[in-house]
Amino acid sequence: MCLMATTVIASATDVWEGEHAVNWDNTLQIEKGQFTDMKVGDKLVIDFKDATGEVIELHSNGGMLPGTRFEHHIYDQSSVEVFATPTMLASLKEYGLEVCGVGFTATKIWYGDGKDNVDENTVWTGYFWMDEWSTLEITKNCFAGVDWSKVKAIRFYSEANRTDYVINVLTKWGEGGKLGDQSTMTMTNEYAELNVETIDMAAALADVDRLMIQCNKEAGNPFNFTAVVLVKDGATGIDATLVNSEKVNSQYFNLAGQRVAHPAKGLYIVNGKKVIVK
Repeated sequence: MCLMATTVIASATDVWEGEHAVNWDNTLQIEKGQFTDMKVGDKLVIDFKDATGEVIELHSNGGMLPGTRFEHHIYDQSSVEVFATPTMLASLKEYGLEVCGVGFTATKIWYGDGKDNVDENTVWTGYFWMDEWSTLEITKNCFAGVDWSKVKAIRFYSEANRTDYVINVLTKWGEGGKLGDQSTMTMTNEYAELNVETIDMAAALADVDRLMIQCNKEAGNPFNFTAVVLVKDGATGIDATLVNSEKVNSQYFNLAGQRVAHPAKGLYIVNGKKVIVK
């Protein structure tokens, strides 16, 4: 299941309001002009009622909206929220939104302030609850336009704050679909990282419609997965160590891509490289 984190936000823009009983032959279409002021990282919310455990899908340009999950199954929920990645925002602004599915009545669509650590390397971000063999399925077109020759790894950020959970990254169930697991991936308290330098990702995704991240919490508490991020050339190994006197003229970003004005001791991204600040 997906954990919905409802918060009071600083600003909100209403996109549409009414009652629209959605089915596969009666989708709800929102024109592109409604997303003119939307920004990367903003939260897009679809409110609904009368959900019966069926599926809601968000489409754009005749296919799944980039940066979204594959098939939201709705049960005891009154809304679904997604966070705008760069590719999602570009698609919304060029083609608009189509709300598809069956078994619910859409009542309102709006967007507002969401996450501030989303950058051009973020292909999915949100909150997905990982418990016992939970599976986050993100649409293949989250990776639309990616030049895999420039990608070294994919990071799966979470709030686990531990490394003793099971993770499987797959393109399909069964033989040949598994790309990596906790025994082959780099595990840290912040993320699990899949090295793709020896994986033909274009071929792996060619004949499937999603990438699956399956987890089992093992003996620890369940947790949220929060982002899937590409690691490009020059952004992996720790390349330098900075001392206090060298901090002045550089811009610092934490490992989630958020700028840090006054870095304390720790690991940061500076000029596309990892550095340690002492």
